[in-house]
Amino acid sequence: MIGRATAVKLAKQDFDILIHTGGKSLEEAKKTSEMISALSKKCEIVTGDLTDLKTIESIKNKAHEMGNPLVLINNAGMRIHEIFEKITYEDWKKIMTVNVDAAFLCAQALIGSMTDHKWGRVVNIGGMSAHVGARERAHVVTSKAALVGLTKAISMEFIERGITCNCVVPGFIEDFDTDKNELHGHWLKHPQTPNLASGRYGNPDDVAEVISNLCKEEANYINGQVLHVNGGTYTP
Repeated sequence: MIGRATAVKLAKQDFDILIHTGGKSLEEAKKTSEMISALSKKCEIVTGDLTDLKTIESIKNKAHEMGNPLVLINNAGMRIHEIFEKITYEDWKKIMTVNVDAAFLCAQALIGSMTDHKWGRVVNIGGMSAHVGARERAHVVTSKAALVGLTKAISMEFIERGITCNCVVPGFIEDFDTDKNELHGHWLKHPQTPNLASGRYGNPDDVAEVISNLCKEEANYINGQVLHVNGGTYTP
């Protein structure tokens, strides 16, 4: 839902949109594409496993077919709920590959275009657990912490080339279309009890607003930062 809200806001900022989906959410991606098209902007969809270099190449090729890719939102994420002693090395590697490697590979594939144009925005979507810790998610916590490191590395290496890189960390965000004031999906297994300092759960637009603002020309002095969008649930 954060991905859809962000895509719509960026389309309203006059960006064409390229969506990646692993396949399970293809129908949702198509709905998002229809919303983008209704705004008179181009929208394409690439499917495939982000752990496969062929998928990364497809994303790069399609992005260049559409124009000059200047904005990248790394929103792919995987969560597996397991106690530390039972985390398998296979699951550990799977989490790292999706949550960290994919962000690295996508950035590496598209940042050349940003360098050529001396302007670009990379926004990584982090996780609050990387900053407060969490039980039974050691692999997820570690991967999201690594994403902060990747953010800082890119931000320092490319700032002189007009490219910024920041990390946006959502709090407890409603990830469904409903009027009910409750969470579902992966939140039901979350090891933390929501501390809603603002008295409500966040919604995807709350996060998308921050992401889209970072992609504006006026945000060129925000770089290498971790921006928390959680209504005060966590205050670093």
